[in-house]
Amino acid sequence: EKVILDHTASDVVGVAARNGAHVKIVFRDPMPASEDEVRHVTQEGVHIEGPLNPIEIIQDENGRAVALKVVDISWQGTEMTVIEGTEREIPCDMIVSAIGQGPDLQGIEQLGDDRGFLPIDQFYRHKEYENMFVGGDVIRPHLLTTAIGHAGIAVAGIDAYLSDHNPLKRPKVDKFHFDLLDKLKETNLAPSNYDHQQTTGTDKADFAIHNYEDRSKVEIVPSKDLFLGHFGYQERQKRGEHDIDEAHVLGHFDERIEGLSEENTVKEAGRCMSCGMCFECDNCVIYCPQDAVFRVKKDKKTMGRYVDTDYTKCIGCHICADVCPTGYIQMGLGE
Repeated sequence: EKVILDHTASDVVGVAARNGAHVKIVFRDPMPASEDEVRHVTQEGVHIEGPLNPIEIIQDENGRAVALKVVDISWQGTEMTVIEGTEREIPCDMIVSAIGQGPDLQGIEQLGDDRGFLPIDQFYRHKEYENMFVGGDVIRPHLLTTAIGHAGIAVAGIDAYLSDHNPLKRPKVDKFHFDLLDKLKETNLAPSNYDHQQTTGTDKADFAIHNYEDRSKVEIVPSKDLFLGHFGYQERQKRGEHDIDEAHVLGHFDERIEGLSEENTVKEAGRCMSCGMCFECDNCVIYCPQDAVFRVKKDKKTMGRYVDTDYTKCIGCHICADVCPTGYIQMGLGE
C-alpha cells in the first residue's frame, strides 16, 4: 500500500498489476486524456468507467474498503446532473484517490497562498519576494513543457533583476521571439547612433531599421493571411507504435511509440510554413509591379534583413502582401 500510495496515479497501474490486481479507473469530470492515452491504458488491461460520481466508500468491520458506491452522471457544459436510479457498488480491495496534486510547503508555509501554491506575477517572480523566481508545479500542476516555459521566462526575469533593470512587459503572445536588432549587432550591422532629432526620410538613414516587425509579438498570424497556394501538400510524418496487450505488458520495457528517423524528422520540419516570418522566397521582389521591393546588398544582408522598400516607388497596391506565403508583409501607412 505504501509503495502504491507514494507513486503517481500512472504508476499505480503498474505496481498494482505486478501484485495480481485488476485495475479500474473511475472518473467524474471529463477525463483530461488524449485518445491515444486512453487506448494505450485500455490495451494494458485497465478498465475505465465514467463519468461516475463517488457517493460512499463501503467498509467492513475492520474499516477496510470493500466497495465504492457510485452513481451515473452527465455533463452539460459545467453543469453536472445525477442520473436517478443508477446507484451501484463497485467491489474493490483498495481505493487510490487520484484527484490532483499540489506542492508540499512544509516549513515554508509563508511563501504559499490560500490555495497552497506560490503566487507569482507575469515574470514568474514571487509577488511578495522580489528576489525569488519560481516555476513548475508550485504555480499550478501541468505539463513538463509548461514548466520549461516557466523557467525560460523566469530566467529572463532573473537576468533583468541581477542587472538592476526593470523587466519589460510580457508580450501578448507569450513566447520567445527573434530579435533583429540583436542579430544586427551579432553580425556587426548595428544601426548608427540616433541624435533623437525629429527628421524625415528615415528609410535612407543608417540609424533606422526598416522592413521588420515581428507580428507574432502581438497576434497569432491567421491562415487567411497566408498565401497557401505557395505550399504544396506534404503528408504528415507519423510516429510508429508497438501495441502491447494485457498478457505481455508486465516486464515489457521497450518503447511503445517510435521516434522519427533523421530523414523523417527533416521531412516533418519541412512542413513548417514559418507563419509571420520571411524565408526569402523572393515573391515580393518578383511580383512588385513598381520594382519598389528589392533585395538588400550582400554586405547589409543578414537573417531578418533580406528585402528593402523604395518608398518613392511604392503605390500601396498590396500585391507583395497578397503573394507573401507566410503573412509576413502587413500593409499600413505607419503612425
